[in-house]
Amino acid sequence: MDPAAGVSAAAADQQPQREGQDVDRIELDGGSIRYRVRGSGQPLVLLATLQGSWLRQVRALTEHFTTITYDMRGFGDSPSLVGFPTNAEHADDLAALLDHLGVERAVVVGMSHGGLVAQHFAAKHAERLAGLGLIATFGTAHGPTKQLLRMLNGFLERDDLPGFWEVLKSMLFSEAGVPALLRHEAALRKAMFDQYDVAALSSIYGGALEHDSQEWLGAPGCPALVVGGAEDILFPPVLTERLGARLPGARVELLPAAHIPPVEDPDRFNALLLETFGAAR
Repeated sequence: MDPAAGVSAAAADQQPQREGQDVDRIELDGGSIRYRVRGSGQPLVLLATLQGSWLRQVRALTEHFTTITYDMRGFGDSPSLVGFPTNAEHADDLAALLDHLGVERAVVVGMSHGGLVAQHFAAKHAERLAGLGLIATFGTAHGPTKQLLRMLNGFLERDDLPGFWEVLKSMLFSEAGVPALLRHEAALRKAMFDQYDVAALSSIYGGALEHDSQEWLGAPGCPALVVGGAEDILFPPVLTERLGARLPGARVELLPAAHIPPVEDPDRFNALLLETFGAAR
């Protein structure tokens, strides 16, 4: 999944994001969500567990969209008072956030864990979608993916975060991206991974192991984009292609990356979003 998705971008982009009037919080029955709105134009929700995962997208895409990013409830700066929500509840949180912002319809682009939540949003709140992007995610896990998810959950059951990280980091970047990962590993862990504890990771990876949208995910009735990494070990290209096949008319692309295409190939990824959803403006 995406616990370290934004770390490469954070290492490459040393200037911290500045707080401003575009940062706010919505109070929910089960906690609150800290969100940030930037830019103008068609609303675009960039959905991941932590909003820092999109550092390489926000600055470029705010020239074309009103970008909305936030930490999911229970993670980062969005506390939950009732434990970790299910992915379906995360989808309802997004609907509540759009209501709060007065946004009737938005393009929703979810990566990894965010992609699972985006599928629930598409099933429960299809009328709110102006576009749907599913990035480095899956509809139904196949055998090898289930085995990898079970292995990762096994580390969490043993309270072994160092072992979990050693396995996870081997899945995040393609062969070409590994040198950068190794150079910045300490900063990467501090910037993103260390924000998670065992309970948080168990909620993400346990939910992924149970995820199966085969029975309830259908055509979203809007432009759709499905992107995977050609070298993704965790969610390999076959799962990207199967997920795309469930969404008639969806554009399916494989980028030269592993599990986090928006980080490894940001220019091409950003161009895909503009090509697919720019007309929605």
